[in-house]
Amino acid sequence: MKIPLIIALFIAELGAVGVGCNKDVEKPDNMNAHIQTTRVKVAVGSHVFEVILYDNPTSHSLIEQMPFTVELEDYAGKEKIFQPKQPLNKTGAPKGADPNVGDIMCYGPWGNIAIFYDEAGYANGLIPMGRINDVDGFVKALTASSSVTFKIDN
Repeated sequence: MKIPLIIALFIAELGAVGVGCNKDVEKPDNMNAHIQTTRVKVAVGSHVFEVILYDNPTSHSLIEQMPFTVELEDYAGKEKIFQPKQPLNKTGAPKGADPNVGDIMCYGPWGNIAIFYDEAGYANGLIPMGRINDVDGFVKALTASSSVTFKIDN
């Protein structure tokens, strides 16, 4: 009787991961499926870093504001933050999230964007938006300049 249960769980898992999605990547641990993404370039001086933004209303509303340049500030020795020019859409956002190093999240109550470069725990109000691939290089580049330009990767 264990085998049918295992097969049922396997089939359910296949349905949950969205087999056949276009441009899919795995969601962070706090989300349970594959999702569509948008590639974005983030420039710090002459250094350019790839960012992958998830397919959700919060990320879409940030993408609609691109290109833009902002000054990043350090927050709590764990994240680099900035306030977008326009408020972001938080429709369907989770109650909170558990960020990993490299995650880009919106902190809903304040409306700011956080790029995590150190471990942090679960927090109510965090909305997963994407990931930066080379967070160590990104933080190192920020030692020379805190001015960052976001643009869609065409």
